[in-house]
Amino acid sequence: MWRLNMLKYSLQLLITLAVILVVGCAGKPPTLILDDLDEERSLTEAEIKENEDWMAEIKRREEILKKRAADNKVEQQELAEEKEEVEEAKVEMAELTEKVLEKRRKKLIKEEVAEIADEIKEISSEKEIVEILEKVAEGEITEKEAKALIKEKTKLSDKGVEKLIAKTKAIQEETEELAKQLADASPEEVAEILKEAGGVSKTDILKLVVKKEQVDKMETAFLEKTMSQLYARLVRDRELGVEEAFCVDVEGMLDHLLVAPVYFDTAKHAIDDYIDHIESSFRLLEPVLEQYPDVIVQLEGNADERGTLEYNKALSDRRWVTPSKVLLALYFDEDRTQGVGRSEQCPLPRVPGSSRDDWWSKNRRTDYIFKFGS
Repeated sequence: MWRLNMLKYSLQLLITLAVILVVGCAGKPPTLILDDLDEERSLTEAEIKENEDWMAEIKRREEILKKRAADNKVEQQELAEEKEEVEEAKVEMAELTEKVLEKRRKKLIKEEVAEIADEIKEISSEKEIVEILEKVAEGEITEKEAKALIKEKTKLSDKGVEKLIAKTKAIQEETEELAKQLADASPEEVAEILKEAGGVSKTDILKLVVKKEQVDKMETAFLEKTMSQLYARLVRDRELGVEEAFCVDVEGMLDHLLVAPVYFDTAKHAIDDYIDHIESSFRLLEPVLEQYPDVIVQLEGNADERGTLEYNKALSDRRWVTPSKVLLALYFDEDRTQGVGRSEQCPLPRVPGSSRDDWWSKNRRTDYIFKFGS
């Protein structure tokens, strides 16, 4: 009620000023009818109390938001430290995988060299040839250099040397493909992949499976904890009426701990950039999200500040539409995802001392934001 009275009072004041201006310019004021406006009066005690309560509520919400931002940042930092421990465990897993696959590669190369043992000159040995081929596989020497060395140490023809190097390259390609498959595989899949590939001992397979189980358990616990805290934030923000903020508070957000952003080269949005990232990010997260059926994944495409607004909007749209297709194909139904192109409107904070190019590269990205569905 008091707001209506204040509005009427303001209208009276504005109309009076308008009359003065008209009189000053035209000399004759128009006839005004103010019968539909209440006469000016003082606010009642109830209206004053209502106003005071309203202002107090605004102040209370502002204080809550300030405290929320501070609490969010502390909570995010604590979880980020736990995330680092998970990442360290993943690095250990990757190193163990690399060690096992290198051992397998060397075994296969040895088998190839054993088949041409009779062609090796007395001045050399199978071990030396294996070492040369290992360097080819690792890119330490060129094929041309390897051919010269093998020709010097064996009686193989040019064709024979080329065949040996070709087999080595094929073994290396298979090794790289296995590493890629194992990176996003479950413990059960790790065992299956290595058994099918052959060349790996049961002991090494068991080592990898056990390590994978440990890492998965550790990461799942982290995802469950982070998602639980993120969900509590969603509930809190809905109660405060601040859940639909245009840009996310990056310093305190938990979403990036669940799924890291995907970054792009200038003007790029290729689907290949998404597939491996989504598989590795959602393999363990999907079952966690099943516990929160009212939460959806909002994909947000972003661009750096270069380019026109129209171009950046179109590019940022492609940066969420493309990965959404991958998510729908691999994990979710349409009602669990949505997206928006932010153009260059939501840049990440520029780190002091960083170059402009580095800052731009951080803003060419796709974010995965978790929120309540409509």
